[in-house]
Order: sequence, then C-alpha cells, then structure tokens
Amino acid sequence: MELQITLQEAVLGGKRRVQLSHDSFEIKIPAGVRDGEVLRAKGRGRRQGGMMGDVLLKVRVLEDGVYTQKGDDLYRNFDLPLKTALFGGRVQVETLHKEVALKIPPNTKNAQKFRLRELGVKNRKTGSMGDLYLMANVILPHTDTLSTPFKQTLQEQLP
Repeated sequence: MELQITLQEAVLGGKRRVQLSHDSFEIKIPAGVRDGEVLRAKGRGRRQGGMMGDVLLKVRVLEDGVYTQKGDDLYRNFDLPLKTALFGGRVQVETLHKEVALKIPPNTKNAQKFRLRELGVKNRKTGSMGDLYLMANVILPHTDTLSTPFKQTLQEQLP
C-alpha cells in the first residue's frame, strides 16, 4: 500500500492513521523517512493459515510549496526587505524545527544563501542532521510609494 505524507511529516516524524478494508491502525512515521522507503506494520495484514501477515507501506513524500529537499539538506526562499538587504539587520524566519532570528549583513544580494546548521533532515542511518539553506528574495519597493525627491536622488546616485 502507498502512504502519502507531507514533507513536514517526513522531516519531523509523527503518527498517521491507516485505513484498510479489514483494519484501521496508527503507524509511527520516523523522523527522516525518505520517499520510496517501506514501513512495515507487523501483524496488520491479512490472516493466512492462522497467522497475521504484515502490511508494507511505501512512503510517498508530497511536494512542498516552501521547502525543497536535497539529500539531508533543506532549501527555502525567504523575503528580505530592500532596506535590510542594503544596510543589514535581523529578520525572523520560521523553519520546520523552530523560528530563527537571521542576522543579515549589509549589501546582501538577491538569492544569497544562508546556512543554518542541523536544521535540515535527520539521517536515519548516521543519526546526523542535515542543514537548512535560506535564499534571500530581496523585495523592492514600488516606485509609486517613494517621494519625488527620493526618486530623483536615487536616479542620480544609482549606477
């Protein structure tokens, strides 16, 4: 049987109720489970010869609109105001594990990568954690919101 789970469930683990024609049960989803892995539910299959068989569940991790997984690492874009990109500062970014205050250096470029160690996916074989890479998406203000003198200064000063 195929078991579809979200990327968040694959990264953090959890429990899922499985409904079969002859049974309903809860299965534990281990943190770090990968697309294509098979989970075994012992004794939850069909009865044959006085014994209960196992149910094999093939994991399908659904696409996520925010995160992309590459191996043990996760990738995500985050919006960054132009002022913070130019002059530096801090921004709050929600991750799957926790909310982080990310320090932004002055002159940050669009699509610049920031690495957050051990906030990726747990490797079930080694027990180590992957990293989370955040890519800056610099948000430009609309010129209609800027004052006329400021727009003129920008036009004169920008290369």
